[in-house]
Amino acid sequence: MPETPLWSATLNHLCLETAEPAPMREFYRDALGMTETGIGAGQWLLEAPGRRLLLTTGSTGALAYSGFAVSSDEKLVALREHVAAEGGEAADSPSPLLQQGAFAVRDPDGNTLCFGVERPATSTTQGETIDGRLQHVVVASPDLPAMMDYYQRVLGFLPSDHVLADDGAITAAFYRSDPEHHSFAAFRAEEKGFDHCAYETPSWNHIRDWADHLATFDIPIWWGPGRHGAGNNLFFMILDPDGNKVEFSAELEHMDSEHPVRHWPHDRRTLNLWGNAWMRS
Repeated sequence: MPETPLWSATLNHLCLETAEPAPMREFYRDALGMTETGIGAGQWLLEAPGRRLLLTTGSTGALAYSGFAVSSDEKLVALREHVAAEGGEAADSPSPLLQQGAFAVRDPDGNTLCFGVERPATSTTQGETIDGRLQHVVVASPDLPAMMDYYQRVLGFLPSDHVLADDGAITAAFYRSDPEHHSFAAFRAEEKGFDHCAYETPSWNHIRDWADHLATFDIPIWWGPGRHGAGNNLFFMILDPDGNKVEFSAELEHMDSEHPVRHWPHDRRTLNLWGNAWMRS
């Protein structure tokens, strides 16, 4: 498929709502090695090299918005024009981490995505931290066909893999905005919501180092270790204090913009070639 104006955009940050900010701030600050900065009443910025997270008081487990960084103002203008041409509606961006001119959209499930040029980091990480950059975000949706049309046609994400049920219905769709296998995915579910986010590490040894590091905080692995079929990456998942699923990944597959979409069966091995799977539906 041809490149769209979105091509080369990367997931830059997430904003999560929380009803209990203290344990969430402690978790991301200490266990995930991120420096904390207060940015307003009931809002905090956590950041480390390659990963930035905003926490805001609100509902537990809700994704307030995701922020994608484009490489230039020219790319941003082209993307906004593409969205408008496909019938999408742009609004002002709520993200303080993107430069002036950024815009936001709402997908069919009401998820907010922000697009813009990144503002430089406001602080430096104190002490050592293990490499792990924010790489993808996944949502659950009861109306996957509408979500797929929006992300592919209106926003210009390129499809990498579809997971198919026995009746041919798509149960998961993985989308890329640069050569990495997916920066966004949506899974079919009875209720809409935030599914998980992932941090990409440089190697399998870094996965080990993260597991050892998290063990010092008595944070157990929730799923894994394993290897996904779609994406071919090594992974494990943990839960943050609000129950949000956090993935650590390595060796995520790369595809160019012309790579055709592939199809996988809706079964355990598609999600984990090594063992048990978390089946959403």
